[in-house]
Amino acid sequence: MLPFERYCCGGRKLLGPPCMGDGTARHGYGPPVFEQCGTSCTYCGRELGAPYESWLDFSVDHVVPASTVRALDYPGEWVSDIANLVTCCRACNEFLNGYRVTEPVPKDLHAFFDLRDRVFREKRQHALERHEREREWHAKWRQRQAGDETAA
Repeated sequence: MLPFERYCCGGRKLLGPPCMGDGTARHGYGPPVFEQCGTSCTYCGRELGAPYESWLDFSVDHVVPASTVRALDYPGEWVSDIANLVTCCRACNEFLNGYRVTEPVPKDLHAFFDLRDRVFREKRQHALERHEREREWHAKWRQRQAGDETAA
């Protein structure tokens, strides 16, 4: 299931840009996205609403990255709209920072939403693969730390 299916009009209509508020995901532009998308990371599934420490990891991701506005002249109102934003954790947002869209500007809003849905699926797969690699690295790091402690 795509997160956009929960959005107003099934996520197939522009909903407007989020109010920037104080400029943070938690207090500013994020709450309108969380209302549409929920409080779990749409990429890895981590619940971010509670406890407090998880709340601090709330982030918002542009599914079709904001860089496409500059690089490929995508309409800014499409890319910055709530319909192109999802709740995510800071780790997934970091893992996806280098993701780029190279397709030319879609011919209409319907084609943009089709692209957004495809990009979301690709980004979710990429984030899950990055989590797996990070878990493996972390496990090896922990083993090295345990070995250092026993050697001391």
